[in-house]
Amino acid sequence: MRSHKRKSRMVSAAIVGVGLLVVLAGLLFNGGRKQEKAAAQVSIGDDTTEVMRLLGDPANRCDASSLAHLSTRFEAGTPRPVIDETLAVLRPATAARWVYPEGAGCITGDGDTEIGLDRTGRVLWIVPVTNKRPLIYQGAPG
Repeated sequence: MRSHKRKSRMVSAAIVGVGLLVVLAGLLFNGGRKQEKAAAQVSIGDDTTEVMRLLGDPANRCDASSLAHLSTRFEAGTPRPVIDETLAVLRPATAARWVYPEGAGCITGDGDTEIGLDRTGRVLWIVPVTNKRPLIYQGAPG
């Protein structure tokens, strides 16, 4: 009888442990989906107040860079001349980048959101979800 009770307790503890892991995983992965959904609501021309309303305070406010990293963020199949031409327009117009990363820093990784702002604080371009959704900018296809 005692061994039966002991096994029963072990099985119960295992079930509770697995349940807690499932709940924890759900909470961790839901945050990414929540950010993705909010990032999809950001539009070209929105001001910083609207961006912060949707996404919160950015994890990192970064200086505008060469934007070379954006060359891999275009819709698949975008011709190289279109990429080069678009980046030539976006580079001088981008005054700052806001990055909402999973980690920290101004280098984006999988699942991050990056927003380019012009000198007036308006959204010039956005990568809603790195490696999942392409760069969105004024005049982009779609």
